[in-house]
Amino acid sequence: MIPDERRKEILELLDEKGYVSVKDLSQRLYVSLPTIRRDLTLLEREGYVLRTHGGASLSISDSFVEPFALRKKTNLEAKKYIGKIAASLIHNNDTLFITSSSTCLEFASHIKPDLRLNILTNGMPLAHKLSENNNVTVECPAGIYNYFHEGIYGKEVKELISKRYAQYCFTSCNGIDLVNGLTFSTDLDMTLIRACRKNCNKLVVLADHTKFGMTYYFKTLSIKEIDIIITDQEPEEKWSTYCEENGITLIY
Repeated sequence: MIPDERRKEILELLDEKGYVSVKDLSQRLYVSLPTIRRDLTLLEREGYVLRTHGGASLSISDSFVEPFALRKKTNLEAKKYIGKIAASLIHNNDTLFITSSSTCLEFASHIKPDLRLNILTNGMPLAHKLSENNNVTVECPAGIYNYFHEGIYGKEVKELISKRYAQYCFTSCNGIDLVNGLTFSTDLDMTLIRACRKNCNKLVVLADHTKFGMTYYFKTLSIKEIDIIITDQEPEEKWSTYCEENGITLIY
């Protein structure tokens, strides 16, 4: 098992159990105690775990970024519902940008197999899922792989996006708020989505009900820069009023 995969497994075990000892991790993952300690030291340095005597637990810091492998299990039914609606928007020969997110992965799972599409994505699970369809041409950028997001990021990604144009960009978010707009917990998503907005006709945000009214550190787009919002429950009335007044399509 390569180090990145092993660290993801450590985080999944911690999410499941709350606390795991170094000895238990060593036995489960078939590696030495020093190897596990090095992994935990790295994960603690990056803010993902808290080291304790003989083991570790998940960090409860506000800055914690939940790994993709854990996020894709959260609110799964809501994501499936949103993904099915999103897939109904696209047509044969469309060109799409799809950013790396667990909700976008569900969207990719609902794309009709007979549609011929050109898709640029920075998400590795997305690329793998989309490539199962012979009618879909999948383009992935060069750049730096982030194993917690399971995506490619960096200046190379923005440069490639600037040389393409898409009918739709499908993306998710950490928070969506009428005042602060679309926000994220890291600047990786912020710079990527700003580049997509400049090079697509319509930007579609896929956000389940838990993300409404939430604001995170990195402000990315105002609500007025969004064309379509798809969610799983009817939001507060102020959202319907705002979207109608500003020409934004709200689907739930």
